[in-house]
Amino acid sequence: MDRLPQTFSPPDLFETGMGVVIIIRHKSGGRIEAGVFLLDVYCLGVKNAFFNQFHESEFDAFFEKMYDGRLTIENSGAWGRKLVEGAVAYARNLGFAPHRDYKLGARVMGGISAKECEDTFTYGSEGKPFFISGPNESDARIQLILKALERKCGPKGSNFLIPMPTGE
Repeated sequence: MDRLPQTFSPPDLFETGMGVVIIIRHKSGGRIEAGVFLLDVYCLGVKNAFFNQFHESEFDAFFEKMYDGRLTIENSGAWGRKLVEGAVAYARNLGFAPHRDYKLGARVMGGISAKECEDTFTYGSEGKPFFISGPNESDARIQLILKALERKCGPKGSNFLIPMPTGE
């Protein structure tokens, strides 16, 4: 019996703006293919991605260890594809490409139709892009992102949250 592709996501993705989304596809012999995406639905789209194959027992252990109940929403593969591709399109419109491994992670979406999902997703926060600096973003990258947002959206067309400068 074939099992349909599934998506796991955090319940507060659109409240926090960022979270891990996993799309899985069950294969023969108890194998699972997984595309894992760190999504920024407020601004940058796919910040990280990877693809992996597991045996079902390995996937369960990986899932429990890495996400320990934080990914509680389970939806269809179509829902996940529409969500991830929408985040990519939103970020591209702002001038940001998805993570370099996005295409590799997206392998799991082959044959899944986003058109089967009737849900609508609204990216950004309060009608604007909202850039939240991550812990690994350099000052130079932060400045590039802020300048790109200002060029695309104007001086008051986006919001941001960045660390305070530490001084000299």
